[in-house]
Amino acid sequence: MPETPATLQGESVERIRDIIFGPKMRDYEQRFEALTRDLNRLQADLDNLAEQLTAKDAAQTKNLQAARQELRQANGDLRNELKSEATRLGGQLAEQQTAHANALQAARQELAQADSSLQSELRAELEQVNCALNDHETAQKNTLQQLRQELRKADDTLREELRQVMQRLTDDKTDRAMLGELFVELGNHVKSGGSLSDILQGLDQPG
Repeated sequence: MPETPATLQGESVERIRDIIFGPKMRDYEQRFEALTRDLNRLQADLDNLAEQLTAKDAAQTKNLQAARQELRQANGDLRNELKSEATRLGGQLAEQQTAHANALQAARQELAQADSSLQSELRAELEQVNCALNDHETAQKNTLQQLRQELRKADDTLREELRQVMQRLTDDKTDRAMLGELFVELGNHVKSGGSLSDILQGLDQPG
């Protein structure tokens, strides 16, 4: 096919363009290829890094799941241990409360027995004291009664002796001066601690 002027003109333009821009275009192409290689290498690195991150993420997820499982297991074990310990402590507390209640009940019973025994002893002591007081009061009453009887007897005897003395004095017609001296002597004798019976006995003696 013969070349037309237009074709020739176009080839000329391409040649001129290649002459003018060829080195720059080849430089650009080389740079572009280098950039493409760099991009491809970076993309490969990114893909590799992504795979590594995915693997690490998967490993971390697995580890996290395992840690969560261990945590749930530990939490369950801890809950069971706490429940067991709470049950044990509750049992011990119940036993202690029961022991304390029994000890308190025993102490109350002992206190009640001691109080009953003490009351019985006090009642017995009071009865003994009352009996002793009654006996003492009875003895005092008897002694007082005896003293009263003795006083009445002594008074009757004294009155009788005085009556006899007065009768004798009347029969002997004793004058007033002698009778006055007799009563003065009688008063002095009583003041000095003597008894009327001694004076009366003295009067009964002759002379």
